[in-house]
Amino acid sequence: MLLENFYGSSILWIETHLSGKNWMWKLTLFAVALSLFLAFPPYALLFNHLTGNGVSLDAWVFIQNQAQDILHPQDMDYDIRRENMIFRWTLPLLSFLTGHNVLLILIIQAVLGVLFLYKVAGYIYSISGDKVITALFVTALANIFVSVWAFADVHGYGDEYAFFFMLLALLSRNPLVIFLSLQVAFFTDERAVIAGGYLLLWWMGTKAYKNNDFSLLSLLRWAFTGESLVVWVAWAIYFTIREYVQMTYFPHHSYSTIGTPVLLANAHRNGLGSSIWGAFEGTWLILAAAFVVLCLTKRYWLLLALLAGFAVLLATGIYVHDIDRALSYGFPFILLAIFILINTASTTSVRLILFFTAIICVTHPQVFYMGYNKILWLEPLPIKLFMLIDHRLHWGLFS
Repeated sequence: MLLENFYGSSILWIETHLSGKNWMWKLTLFAVALSLFLAFPPYALLFNHLTGNGVSLDAWVFIQNQAQDILHPQDMDYDIRRENMIFRWTLPLLSFLTGHNVLLILIIQAVLGVLFLYKVAGYIYSISGDKVITALFVTALANIFVSVWAFADVHGYGDEYAFFFMLLALLSRNPLVIFLSLQVAFFTDERAVIAGGYLLLWWMGTKAYKNNDFSLLSLLRWAFTGESLVVWVAWAIYFTIREYVQMTYFPHHSYSTIGTPVLLANAHRNGLGSSIWGAFEGTWLILAAAFVVLCLTKRYWLLLALLAGFAVLLATGIYVHDIDRALSYGFPFILLAIFILINTASTTSVRLILFFTAIICVTHPQVFYMGYNKILWLEPLPIKLFMLIDHRLHWGLFS
């Protein structure tokens, strides 16, 4: 009874505060503020890097060097993964355009993170017509890695650029917008290239429900036509450019950190389970609910395609140190899962699932894995302030 009353009063509170024509912006900014309060970014690292106070984030150093000569980057040392970055041109281009203004690049990244949530909110409301569903989903999404990383990534990886432009491609029907967005995402990080396949699954799934046609022939047709065809063209152009540049400027290039499933090694294995859970947190409830719906409604071909895609996501994740980043490129699966639920379940049922999803995502500590069994925790703002006081007064409580 107590839980039922809490649920009822929470839904009523949400409905009361989502009024006015700018309610979606209010929701987005509230979700971002809550996320920043609960998982405050490591801005001390950024400050020390910018001031040269004994800390240098080497990815930014490499980005600056590559911005000066994109086809002949300096300090391309092996075994520190800088050689993995030579085809990631989005941040070097921004570095060139901004005069290597790291702070400005991160501000743009944060703005894209806010717009990411706002566009998601707009889409969820467009298919559900329900402000409560929208609010619960956005609040949950704002408190998992895919959104938190827009503010926490001060290291120079730039994944939020890829996340945003992947979302832009996913929600667009304009072939040119899709193509250009995918190229930006692809040249931000190779994980986005693999994630292009998740966009194919997105269009296959959404079109199957819109046309009420789940046959194998139709799913295959949608994987190669319409918006999906643009992905294939984008892949072809990307790999053509990449192959030409490699053969012309890096004929002897190889990746020293690719080839073995590093997350299965003794030095890394402790972070595997943490990341598989932590990258999605409470949204696993949405994924599980959509899985049950597909089973009960006997949409077996679509289910098989999605399981294959998710297997690719997990398999490719274990080949890199920072698996949280890799798994977060699978956010289209979360969006497709909520799409399936909205199109098959009652509003009351979807609200209830999202209510518990949001609670888990909000209350779960934001942890992520950076390799070598190093699991990091983004502390809430009050703890960050206490850590600052501890540092200034030399108490040594956090040393």
